[in-house]
Amino acid sequence: MMKEKKADQITTETPVIPEGPLYLTRDPDDVVTISSLFKAVWILLIVLTLSIGINVYLSLRKADRIVVDKSSGRVIELNNRDYGSTETVSISPDTPTAIDKKYLVGEFLTALYEVEQSTRESQVNKLLRMLDPDLSIAMATRLKQNGVLAAEKAESVNSSWKLQDLTVDENDPYVLRAIGVRKIRRKAAGRDVEESVQLKAKFLLKDSPSSPVRNDNNLRTGFTILRFRVEPVSGKSVSPITLIADDAEQEVAASTINETQDQ
Repeated sequence: MMKEKKADQITTETPVIPEGPLYLTRDPDDVVTISSLFKAVWILLIVLTLSIGINVYLSLRKADRIVVDKSSGRVIELNNRDYGSTETVSISPDTPTAIDKKYLVGEFLTALYEVEQSTRESQVNKLLRMLDPDLSIAMATRLKQNGVLAAEKAESVNSSWKLQDLTVDENDPYVLRAIGVRKIRRKAAGRDVEESVQLKAKFLLKDSPSSPVRNDNNLRTGFTILRFRVEPVSGKSVSPITLIADDAEQEVAASTINETQDQ
């Protein structure tokens, strides 16, 4: 009897399969979470895009500029916006002037004719950068071939330069004429020699071809030297060390001297 009761208690339940199609649904909380994550990702993408755009803009824009007149303490320009002028300062569009031309030529003559052996190499590099690229290469080649710089070093040349006059041609604003005196001290045949010669120079300038127009090569003047010619005022020939002109310039100077002597 006991065995029959236990057999009666053991029953097998068969799962009930519902009739019709079966639909699967997601938990509503999961749907809200996924939607929130998508919104957060879009917000981050927008913020990242704005950040990249702002960084690019800040890197490409012109730097903010503030100009203050020290004599009065007034702000003349703020963030590239003009606020007026004072008795000592005025703001205007950047246009190279005759002052820039004279400054470039004056610095070139000083670098060319004022010699101190400790700084001579840097001065030569400085004056070569002021020249038009083609003239700069030709000048450097001729200085090396003629041995002028080596002769200066061998003879312990030291010299001073005094600019006497510098003017812009009335007919051509890109032509400048200069007159100055060069005093040279050097050793020749074991003796100390001093020379003094008055030189006149003619320069042809052109607008700087590089960008920005004002740069360190042209001393922030906006011009470069296209051609120049130097010759003694007296008409007497001088040594290459004294004149420091390339072959073409020496030929022009020699022809001018011969014409003067023939007259």
